[in-house]
Parts: sequence; C-alpha cells; structure tokens
Amino acid sequence: MSILRRLVLLSLLTASPVWAASYSDPRLPIRINVPSGWKVRPVLVEGERRIKVVPPKADERERAAIEVLISQRRFAPGESLERTARHLRRPDDDREAASMIKLNSKAGRLDADYRVGRFVTSDLWILQRVRLVQQRIDRRQLIEARCAANASEYKTYRHALETICQSLTVVKR
Repeated sequence: MSILRRLVLLSLLTASPVWAASYSDPRLPIRINVPSGWKVRPVLVEGERRIKVVPPKADERERAAIEVLISQRRFAPGESLERTARHLRRPDDDREAASMIKLNSKAGRLDADYRVGRFVTSDLWILQRVRLVQQRIDRRQLIEARCAANASEYKTYRHALETICQSLTVVKR
C-alpha cells in the first residue's frame, strides 16, 4: 500500500467519530445519526417529552456544557421558518447575529449557527455556540434540534454536534 493511500486511510479513520447507527424515536416522527458511545434519552422538559443526546463521558458534558435537545412543537401564531431566519440574521439581547443561515422553504427546513452569551455562577460570562435545525412536519408543527456547547470547546465536538443536528429527518408515519 502506498504512503499516500495509508495517509488518506488514516485521516479518514481519525477525522470522524464512529457512527453507531441511526436512532428513530417511537413517539416523535424523527430519525437522527448518533455517534458511537453517545446515549439517547427521552426527558420531560416543562411537561413536554424531548429527546436528549449525551456524550459518553460526564466530564465532556460538564466542561463543554454539551446540550443536544430535540423536540416537536406547534408553530406559534405568526411564526414561520422565514420569520425565524430573519430574526436570527440580527443580534437580539445576548444572542449574536447568526454566522450561517440556510433556509430551504421548499423542503421546510432551517439550519442556523449562532452564539449566545449568559452569566453563570460567580458572574462568569460564558459564550455558547448553537447549531439549530428546524424541520417543518406540516403547516402547524415542526421538529427542532438544538445542538450546543461552550464556544471555547465547540471545535472539539463540532463534527459530532453538527452531524446529529444536520441528520435530523422527519419520518412519515
């Protein structure tokens, strides 16, 4: 095997995490790709069932503040993917203007990347980077995937987080 082939093979093996499989939820009409070792847990947040995807090590969740939540909800009155995209283009309170927005109106899908700041204990300001994907189910409902980590740690988990969010697919039942 040539040196070039070995280098290409080695880079492919080390550049991306090993994908265990896709996950389909029994209640939500979704399918996502989940990295090997990451766990998928249904959780109740404010009385609503959501899907939480967590990395294998607790210190990754703590240090990087990794948060992956997927939920189904109704559009608020007057809400649309187009309006959300316009809103994300401008900074708002502690959120910066989105650095990337992809809106596919025909497919009913919005993909955005932005940063938001917040104070944590001891008046420490933490900047979080968020990958948001919204996929319309029908005229009244959508699935929302929010994949976030501390901005300082995002680069380390970028591939896994973006792949989870971008792999979001609505499954017709």
